[in-house]
Formats: sequence, structure tokens, C-alpha cells
Amino acid sequence: MAINNEPSEWQAESSNSFVPVYYKGNLTGFFQQDYVDEIIKFLNEQEVLNKALRLACTDLIKKTGGDANQVKNLMKKYIKISERPKYGTRAIALLLKERQKELDLSSQEFTKFCDTFKVSPLELDNIYAGEPIDDSLLAPLARILGLSKEQLLEVRDGIEE
Repeated sequence: MAINNEPSEWQAESSNSFVPVYYKGNLTGFFQQDYVDEIIKFLNEQEVLNKALRLACTDLIKKTGGDANQVKNLMKKYIKISERPKYGTRAIALLLKERQKELDLSSQEFTKFCDTFKVSPLELDNIYAGEPIDDSLLAPLARILGLSKEQLLEVRDGIEE
């Protein structure tokens, strides 16, 4: 006999209704009505963007006389370049650009700002060019970005997962 004060492990919520979603005629899952239209719109936009990228890469390969079998590899290359870098110099360069935007500074003003923290214009240009970042720049860059030196080190070197 169950004690009435304790909630049951299994429960039903009859007020929530879920809508089936199909991809190319196959059931992919169920979503709440409130979200399904936005999800479908997003997924269809992604499909259009993938087709556009495939066509652009195919055209590029045709114009350059490349092998038509390389379309997928070229697509992967462009997607990889377009993704936000998580680690390395490119990631730090992006953080610096975002910091510049946060501070609402022009490129020249931001360069002077960084110089006051002991990151010279040449060192800043080298970071933007993707060159390796020396350990001696970690502390001033961390101050510029408002991060700890350890956090910046993780961004520069990546963290093992």
C-alpha cells in the first residue's frame, strides 16, 4: 500500500502537447507546440545554407579545374574556418577584438590602450596575424581582457577533454 504523502515516481502531464517532426518523411522526434515552428524554421534555414555552401564550393572547384570529389572537403574547410576558435592565438585575437568593441575604441585607440598594458603595437599585430603568443604577454593580455592568467593560458594552449 502506497503512502499518500509521497509523490509517485511516474507522472503524466496532460496539459503539455507534443507535435511530431519529420525529416524527409521519417519521424525525428516530438517537440512542444510553442517551440516547433521556430525549430523547423531554423532547421530549414540550415539546410538552405548548406546547399548554398555546396553550390559555391562546386562552382569554385569547377572554375579552378579541381576534382569534383573535393566538394565535401572544401565545405568542411570553410565551415572550420568560419567556426569560432576555442583555443590558440586566433581565439585570443577574437577576444581582443571583442574587448575593443566592448570598450567602444577605434583600432588606433585600442592599440594605444594595449600599449599602456605593455602589449606593443607590433606584438598586437603579431597576435592578429596568428603568431604564437609568448608567455611574457600572458599577464598583460589577461589584464586587458579581464581574465586570470590561468584562464588565458587555457585559451592559448587549449584544455584536454
